[in-house]
Order: sequence, then C-alpha cells, then structure tokens
Amino acid sequence: MRLNNKIIIILIIIVATILRFINYCEIPFTHDEFSALFRLDFSSFSELIEKGVKIDGHPAGIQVFLYYWTNLFGMSEWIVKLPFTVMGILSVFLIYLIGKKWYNETVGLISATFLASIQYTVIHSQIARPYISGLFFSLLMVHFWTEIMLSPYKNFYKNSLFFILTATLCAYNHHFSLLFAIIAGISGLFFIKKPYLKKYILCGVIIFLLYIPHLNIFFYQLNIGGVEGWLAKPDNTFIIKFLFYIFNFSFLSVLTAIALIILGIFHTAQKKFSPKKLILFAGWFLVPFLTGFFYSKYLHAVLQFSVLIFTAPFLFFILFGHIKSFSPRTNLIIVIVILTVNIFSLTTERKHYKLLYESPYEQILKDHLEAHNENDSITSIIDSHKKITNYYLEKQSCNPDFVWYDSFEGIEDFIIFLKTQSKIKNKLYLGCLSSNNPLTVPVIQDYFPAKISQKNYVGGTTYLFSGNNHKKTTIIELQGFESNSNDNWTSIKETNLTGTESFEGTYSYLIDSLTEWSPTCSVLLDKIINNQNNFIDISVKVKYRNNNFDALLVATLETPEKEIHWDGTPLEIFTVSKNSEENWFTAHHSIKLSDIPLNHNNIKLKTYIWNKGRESFLIDNFKIELRNGNPVIYGLTEKI
Repeated sequence: MRLNNKIIIILIIIVATILRFINYCEIPFTHDEFSALFRLDFSSFSELIEKGVKIDGHPAGIQVFLYYWTNLFGMSEWIVKLPFTVMGILSVFLIYLIGKKWYNETVGLISATFLASIQYTVIHSQIARPYISGLFFSLLMVHFWTEIMLSPYKNFYKNSLFFILTATLCAYNHHFSLLFAIIAGISGLFFIKKPYLKKYILCGVIIFLLYIPHLNIFFYQLNIGGVEGWLAKPDNTFIIKFLFYIFNFSFLSVLTAIALIILGIFHTAQKKFSPKKLILFAGWFLVPFLTGFFYSKYLHAVLQFSVLIFTAPFLFFILFGHIKSFSPRTNLIIVIVILTVNIFSLTTERKHYKLLYESPYEQILKDHLEAHNENDSITSIIDSHKKITNYYLEKQSCNPDFVWYDSFEGIEDFIIFLKTQSKIKNKLYLGCLSSNNPLTVPVIQDYFPAKISQKNYVGGTTYLFSGNNHKKTTIIELQGFESNSNDNWTSIKETNLTGTESFEGTYSYLIDSLTEWSPTCSVLLDKIINNQNNFIDISVKVKYRNNNFDALLVATLETPEKEIHWDGTPLEIFTVSKNSEENWFTAHHSIKLSDIPLNHNNIKLKTYIWNKGRESFLIDNFKIELRNGNPVIYGLTEKI
C-alpha cells in the first residue's frame, strides 16, 4: 500500500482512540460529573431547568442531554462518558480538515496529532462535561464556517444550515463556546464575499432567534456571577501556565514544538507573509482569553484552563501555520515524533492514567477499609463529599464504621474526641479531600504522633497515624526561650523571660497586658520549603492566667514590596476546658502553601502571637515545622 496522508490521519485517529479508551470502564466520575448527575433526578423537564440548570451556571444543553441519555441508557461511568469520548475523537479529524483547508495537509496533520495526544484533550474526552462537546461543536461550526468563507458558491445553503445548527449548539453548550460562536460570526463579516453578505447576516439572525428560549436562563446565571469561593482569580502568569499545560508541562514536548516552528521558518509555506489568517486565529484565541481574564480579575472568577478548550486548537495554527506541505513520508516522521513524545509525557511525566483513574472519594473508602482490616484498634475519620461517599459505599459494600469530620462542632470538640480515642485506640485513620482544614493533621499528631503512611491522590489524601511512636518531623525553628542567640527571632525582651514556670526547660515567656506582640520569627521561605505543596505547621505551648483569652497565632508571607498572605488562628479554640488553668495546652496554626500564589521573589515567613485582647499568659516551645503535602493534589492541571 502506498503511503499517503489519508493513511496518516487514520493512524492519528487510531492512536487518539486508544489513548482515550485505555481501561475505559475503570475511569471514575469526577466531582463535576457527580455534580451534574446529582442534578438529574427530576420528574419533569421544567423542574430540571429550574433546579438542575439555572443554579449551575452552565447553559442547559449538556444537562438536558444527560437527562435524556441517562434515562435511556443508565448511569454507568462508561455509558455516561461515551458520547463525550466519541466527540473528542471526532474533534481530532475536524482540526485536520480545518488546518488542511486554511493551510495544507502537513499543518492539519500536526495540529491533529497534538490534539490527539496532549493531556488537555485526552482528559476532557474522558469526562462528561461541556468542554470536549464544546470543542467538537466549535470545530464543526468552524468547518462549515470555513466552507462558507472560502467556497460560498459550493453548497452555500447546506453549509449555512449546518453552520446555524452548530453555532446554536455552541450557544447551548457553554457560555465560552457561545462567546466563540459570536466572535467567529463577527469575524466572518470581514471574510465573506460581498454577494453573500446579506445571507450570512441572516444566518446570524436565525442563530439569535434559536437562542431566545435560553435568554431567561442566561440572564439568571449572569446575575449569579462566577464561581468565587473555590476558583481563584487568575494572576498574570495564567497564560504562561496554560501554554505549558498545552504541551503537558513537558520539556520534550515544548522542544518538539520549537523544533517544528524552526523547521517551518526554513521551509515556510509562503514566500510573502500574509497576516490575515494569523490575525484571525490569534483573535479567536485571545479575545475569549482576555474576556475571561479581565472578567475574572475585576468581577467574578470564571477563567480556568477548561473554558479555553473551545479555541485552544487554533494555537497550533498560530505556531505551525507557516510550515509548508511536506511529503507523506516526512509527515509520517513528524507525526511519529510528536506522538512518541506526547505519549511518553502523558503516561510517564503526567501519570495521567494513574492520577485520573484513582478517584479520591473512592480511594478514601478503600484505604479506610484496608486500614481496618489490618488493625484491630483503630478509629477512622473521613472528610469527604457525603453524597459521593454514599455512592461508593453502596458500590463497594464498604464498612461505614467511621466518623464524619464535619460532625465535630469545632477544634475543641475535635480535640476532646482525639483525647478520648487516644486512650482506647492505638491508631487513627484520616481520609480527607484537599479542602480539609490544614490544622487537622498537626492536632491529630498531638495525640497520635507517628505518621505511619500517607497516600496521595488528585484532590485528596489519606493518612494512618499511631500513638505508640514519637513524631518525626522537620523542625525549622524552635524557640524555647532558654537563650536569645537566634538571629531569626526578634523582640525577645529579657524582662519577659520567667523562670517561675515553664513547659520545658528553665524559662518561658510572659505576654502580659502591656504586650501586644510576642517575639517574632522571620525566615526566607525558599530556604525552608521543598515545593509549593508543603505545609508549614506552627505551634506554641500556652498557659493562660484568666478566663478571657483574645489572642491569635499569626503567620504572614511578605515580600519587600507587599504582604501576600496573612492569617491567624485564635488560641482560645485549643483550650478544651476553661477550668484547666494549671495546664499547658498546644496552639496551632498551619499554612497550606499550595493555595497561595508564591510567584514572588524573596518571600519571608513571619510568625508571632497577637495579644489582641491584652491578656496575660505564658508561652513556651514556639515551633515552626515543615510537613510534606500532597505533591499531586492538583496534578491534573499543574506541573507535578
């Protein structure tokens, strides 16, 4: 068989299919999928719209589709995901057709190869949410839009009909795919041949008329705003991170792209550069990005990597559109190199099939069951989504012998529980999502000090602690007030050192009613942490002298220019009993570094006690420790 480009695109599609169907029945639902599925149990279409669509913030299209799809075929993971996986595979072929039409077959094949093998599109092809569907609808719309722009004299009415339908699907799919449909429609005014301009404008009018039934939902969701509370506002490095994400955060993938760009410079497709196509595709990507960026920056946070998927493929045209058409043999070599590099980074560097396929909700229960099977004297605490947990409890027939973390009214209630359990149990299991209070682990280790194991998953972590061994930790600073020779500590007043009582050693430090700020420790952050997923645990022994107690253990992260983080924990929440005035207790404060933007130079950690109520109490053993966090907590969207 003679090699040609049709064989190569078939090869690319086969690889794309394999990458998306590996252990397909083992792919779990993500949190977003559960959220959508939990909003399908309604008896009527109107109830679905009112209670399942409006409150979500997404257009009705995909939720309505899932409503009828699951009613027909059930809610097994692979059944729910299947239409989206198919659309992800078809998108690979569509980008090839579009690249071939606007440039040449080589550009189309390169673009299709990247779309087939990068994690960005593989993962969204395995998740039943409106992202890969939106990519499919967007590329299908662009395909028919291209036919109208470049060859309006061929099948104009048929192409216009499909353009109208696909643009309408974009509008009902996601607000950002709606935005792209508008941008593409407007840009067509500058490309359409004049004899067809009125007919093209009429297409836009029809699309708007078809969207009118959805306007009520659109304006309702617009008033709700974004998803602030869990989605952070983007910083100025967002676009850089996104571009690296497009290439799997892989040095080899980036190097391959750069090599192709250089290859195109020496073998350019055009002797004379024409900016029109570059402006078109650059505008298609940049306008949605800038709209989302500034809307998120100054109004409501909506920008995340997933919402840029509808226009991200056009980045490949921007990068590789200058490459001339090569022979099928050369095209095959280029395709094989790209596939080899991207598959390696997908499977080995990004660990896609391990991280995505291990649901934190399911693993928390599996690890709980394993811990109970191996240990007789153990108590379990789980901090997870209850409805999702119940789904897996039914699926696994798992032992539900655990305590919900949110059953504790506060840290004081939690401490009482731990104190009681430490007297009757040898071990404690904790399974938690990334939203768990950072104080949980250090407080547990006051009673179960030894961490036997820590298992890390995307979005969650499980721990096993023992009360029989000593705590092993990395101590950054320990101030026992026995000497004042440490340069990292300031404001230690000799007059406040007291030898009358201490938790350990000879001296403690008196904070009296005239003292608002305790001694302060200052250390450069990059000298004490290993990576951004670390926790910084701060603790201090405290003994108070009266019942009123208004003071905070504070930690700040500062640069020479500004303060980037400030937080404090009231000392009072660690006092289990107001009648235990003769006892020392441990107060904690923890910093979860993974949730703080650390893209600054010379960040300094400062910690101190703010005696806000001007009370009188003693402190001792002021300690800063480094705790290993979960290196893959955001491993599907960040560099591991």
